[in-house]
Amino acid sequence: MIKTRVVVGVDGSAGSAAAVRWAAEEARMRQAELRVLIARHRRESFALDARQADADADTSTVQTAVQQARAVAPGVSVRGVALPGYAVPVLVHAAEEAALVVLGSHGGRSFFGQAHGSVCSQVATQAQCCVVVVRGGEVPADGPIVVGVNDDPDASTIIGRAFEEAAMRGAPLIAVTVRDGGSSTAEEALGTEIDLQLDPWREKYPQVRATREVIGGKPDKVLLQQCRQAQLVVAGARQQGALLGPVGTRLLQRAECPVLIARA
Repeated sequence: MIKTRVVVGVDGSAGSAAAVRWAAEEARMRQAELRVLIARHRRESFALDARQADADADTSTVQTAVQQARAVAPGVSVRGVALPGYAVPVLVHAAEEAALVVLGSHGGRSFFGQAHGSVCSQVATQAQCCVVVVRGGEVPADGPIVVGVNDDPDASTIIGRAFEEAAMRGAPLIAVTVRDGGSSTAEEALGTEIDLQLDPWREKYPQVRATREVIGGKPDKVLLQQCRQAQLVVAGARQQGALLGPVGTRLLQRAECPVLIARA
């Protein structure tokens, strides 16, 4: 079954508003429906009037987000839902029927008592679909799609997703591989290896202008630098056997553009 739903988690913050705008535009490009979702753990110890106040606040937050989405993408089918429960399991469950889950990123504590960075990283590693964390800052509309390429077993999935996003946006793609020292001969050999990974996707998406770069340094710092010019950076859900890994974690925390955690 082809999944044609984009899910965006909201909490009434400026960060989630940026995520709603991004998700609405993504749904428009994908010709998908948009599901606006809020989750709150309702403690039974709360007085009835307090629980009702929480429910009313959630309804208002969802309605506002739905209006924001419709303003960005008038032709997209948008539905808002407020559900009881903790944010992570609710969003992970919603991901089972989605092509993409979108979350906002901001400082402080959010999603009603849960550390927001924790919610983003947990959903990114547990969801069965791709997850995008929107950083909220201005990004160049004509910027490239940046993808980090290494010898990870999931490299083909990550590269393919980056090409798909670039084709959908009419954007160029930059495949970045980070090296730690080595001779110019070794760098040339590494570049050839990257081209072999890219070539099948170049054939599938001939409209995408794809280039590759081999850059010396630390992977997280190099990719964060590349993010300054990008409209989207694509990373893998697993790196070197670790869930998300240090590079993906740093991207979620510091990237200046939206970060897409790719799934097969």
